[in-house]
Amino acid sequence: MNVEVTVVTSVPPTAKDLDDLRLAASALASKQDSIAVDVREEKCQFLLTASFKMKTTAQYKVVDLISAEFEYYLVSLKDYQETIISFPR
Repeated sequence: MNVEVTVVTSVPPTAKDLDDLRLAASALASKQDSIAVDVREEKCQFLLTASFKMKTTAQYKVVDLISAEFEYYLVSLKDYQETIISFPR
């Protein structure tokens, strides 16, 4: 299944932040070559997005795991605002 995790901050990410985002996705991805990391600026916020493929599972069973992995890897992220987890088709 496709997973997209967007982390919102109020400051631009560092290279380490992007590496940490990729590491979090890597810990969960079923296919390492499916990982993509993107940054975009919107309304004075920075949206750091990791997309990847995970083994198909009921979404309610993995959302807490996904949240915990990203929280662990992004503990040093500055000016964190929120995390958005989605499952695009």
